Amino acid sequence: MKTNYMIPAAAIAALVAMTSCSMMPKKTSHVKHVPDMYAVAAESSSSFVQPSNLPEHYSKIEFPEYKYVAPYPKDFRVQIAEGITGYIVSDSSLPLVDFTVYFEENNLPQVLKDEAAFEMVGSMIRRGSGGGISPHVLEDSLEFVSASISTSVGTFLSAFDINCLSKDFPSMLELAKKVLTDPSFDKNQLEIVKANYVTAYERRFETPAKVLSALKSKVNYAPNPRLWDANSAEYKAVTAADVKRLAKGVFSSKRIVFALAGDVDKESAVKTLKKFFADWKVEAASAEKPKPVPLTFARKPGVYVVDKDITQANITMNQPFVKRPHPDYYPTAVASFILGGGSFSSRLMNRVRSDEGLAYSVYSTVGNDYRDTAMTTIALQTKVETVDFAMKLIFEEVEKLAKDGPTPEELSQAKKSLVESLPSLFDSPSSTASIFAKGELLGKSDNHYLDYVTEINAVTAEQVQAMIAKYFDKSKMTISIVGPVAMFDSLKPFTVIPLDSLEFR
Repeated sequence: MKTNYMIPAAAIAALVAMTSCSMMPKKTSHVKHVPDMYAVAAESSSSFVQPSNLPEHYSKIEFPEYKYVAPYPKDFRVQIAEGITGYIVSDSSLPLVDFTVYFEENNLPQVLKDEAAFEMVGSMIRRGSGGGISPHVLEDSLEFVSASISTSVGTFLSAFDINCLSKDFPSMLELAKKVLTDPSFDKNQLEIVKANYVTAYERRFETPAKVLSALKSKVNYAPNPRLWDANSAEYKAVTAADVKRLAKGVFSSKRIVFALAGDVDKESAVKTLKKFFADWKVEAASAEKPKPVPLTFARKPGVYVVDKDITQANITMNQPFVKRPHPDYYPTAVASFILGGGSFSSRLMNRVRSDEGLAYSVYSTVGNDYRDTAMTTIALQTKVETVDFAMKLIFEEVEKLAKDGPTPEELSQAKKSLVESLPSLFDSPSSTASIFAKGELLGKSDNHYLDYVTEINAVTAEQVQAMIAKYFDKSKMTISIVGPVAMFDSLKPFTVIPLDSLEFR
């Protein structure tokens, strides 16, 4: 019979000591007596605590009640000047700093021909360098100290980010100020950026997932300048003058919110940032930029297909939802978790994957948007031969949940999972500072994450039924499918959308 022995750490240490001694020159007068290894093991094992109340099975382990209180924004918020606020989360565990600055400003091309150049503004402000610093010198300077500076320009916000060692933070602030307040838009760098955009455009439909994403937007939304797509010729025609013109006024907003996290002292950081922002000078645009037009829905439910010769159909089903804050959001989030958002605990995953083996992944989501009306979604991939059957099962589960509601166990599990996911939002100092900064720009209250727990726990089974019926209504859904049209006769009537007409122009 083979016997397995557990040798405690003390015994291993003794063995190492014996081995070390045996490898040394033999000077017996100086070698201390080494205890017998098994004697040490026996002595150590006798000190092990043998609990008498161990449960028979791991499932019977009792855990303390879960309690988590999210960080409170006011504990980290500082005001630097009029219109300039931020959040500082200190953490000295690593000598690193992450600093992100958000400028609340509208950025949108007014004519289609400017779309290509506008898309390049965000990267060229930093990549083209400035303030007398060439692109190559900037790259070398950053690489030498393992730092990074990045920029982005969006519809509602512009931002830049500095990531560096804490000892280099003051010098990185000055470097960023030089480059970003006086960008050069280097022509050679622009050619590289243009080539990247052209390549991305030419490969925009190379995967079914990319085609599905474009189809989903095309059939759900009404035309809007925010959805414009540039083409290859327009990317190639962009000049440095075009980018410079469209970059006018970026980073000039007087409404600024920043997120600073890492190895910084709060009081010292406030003094440093007061000087930094006092010296931040960017010329505003000559005319006030118009506010972006909200996205609206085409509201033409039905089935839309892009013909593509593949063996696995890509499918998404969408319906207009709500713009936050809205009283329906939390009940629908719980309802969606039960329907398809809870992975293997969800009804769609159990029925479509576990029971029938029709899809590797099938899920539902609810959109979370404070600027536009979001959408609810059910999505999956399945063999082209089983599309009709898979969709039939999905809508059976939707109807069943709307009619009968969730079981007490499902409702309890959904609430528990959603509440216990809250700490993941604050998994690092950088995440904490950033989520508070973005929340302020969106108008979230200081109690938002405390209210989250209360709102989720207050959801009832009746609300779940009502939200499923209201926001996962087949008659109001736009169903987008990418796959071979010839295989979908059972889905007729449907509309075939040509691949070359998916863009917004």
